[in-house]
Amino acid sequence: MSKTISWSYRLHEIRERVERSKIQTWSRRDLEDLFEIKRASAQSLMKAIGGIQNIGGTHLVDRDSLLEFLSRSIESDDLSGVVQRRRLEAGPAPKTRPLAISLPTELRSVMAADLPAQIQLEAGRLTITGADSEEILEALCLLAQAMQNDLGTIQSLLDPLPVPPPVEDDDLRQLFHDLAKREMQFKSSTQVSVKDSDLDF
Repeated sequence: MSKTISWSYRLHEIRERVERSKIQTWSRRDLEDLFEIKRASAQSLMKAIGGIQNIGGTHLVDRDSLLEFLSRSIESDDLSGVVQRRRLEAGPAPKTRPLAISLPTELRSVMAADLPAQIQLEAGRLTITGADSEEILEALCLLAQAMQNDLGTIQSLLDPLPVPPPVEDDDLRQLFHDLAKREMQFKSSTQVSVKDSDLDF
């Protein structure tokens, strides 16, 4: 005899709540509240729903997978069998691979002016280049450290230049032009390229 599922009589209500909700990825706790179930039941239900993602070590199910599961459950005459079968057919939940990147001690005090040429900061744009994913991730790690140490300078490099008010006088127009040019030159001078050989990850 199939085991009675506590939320079976609320399937239409649950699907309607999901359709109205703006949540795109649902955590275990979200499912606990939605289905009014305990932690262990929510973990088991996630396997039955499928489409599990591992984001930052947290397992989530996407909205489309949840709606598809609810629709199948509503159409089925044997909800308990559907849930059990989907749970058994589900593969293992994805695992995160730890990021094995750390900065040498001498780079823990890196500032904006110390960033290598592969990290380009300009108004409204951040560009990072590298030979492969590992090199790019190392540059990201270096940038993150520089942001902790020198956030104000990095923000000034990334912020767009203020738009000068329209002026009619030719002398004033030239003055604003010269000031904008000097500001760009100042920003460029704060970013000094470091040779690749100076960085030893």
